[in-house]
Amino acid sequence: MNNVLIAVDTSESSFWLAYYAIALTKRIPMDVSILMIEDENHKSKGEKGDEWIGLPEKRLESLLAEGHSDTSHINFYSTKGNFEDEVIQFILENKITTLFIGQPEPRRAKLDTQFMALLERIGSRTDCHIEVVQKVSAYGSDKF
Repeated sequence: MNNVLIAVDTSESSFWLAYYAIALTKRIPMDVSILMIEDENHKSKGEKGDEWIGLPEKRLESLLAEGHSDTSHINFYSTKGNFEDEVIQFILENKITTLFIGQPEPRRAKLDTQFMALLERIGSRTDCHIEVVQKVSAYGSDKF
């Protein structure tokens, strides 16, 4: 059975990855862990449309309770620290086979370069497969 990690930060845009996790577990039997990391060094600085309504942990817990599946199990963890360090530590300690991580928004060359460097550092320190998931709207990119 796959041991999957879905790594999210505390931005509202990370919330959709929880939906992805639930949909994934309904299709394929696997153990899924969602790790929410509050990284003080990379807090969103007042980005429009990126504010949580309520505590992020409570919203994710509620979503996971609603999406419970009999074929798979989703664990939820919340921590504070450096995003990269926390992800790598979790992968190594829990023998994660696949990491799902969201493509950062908005797409800018500098962010893309930093993101690719992050993926390379995670990949070089772990043996897990890394999948990048991009948020896509059926109505076009401006309809989120």
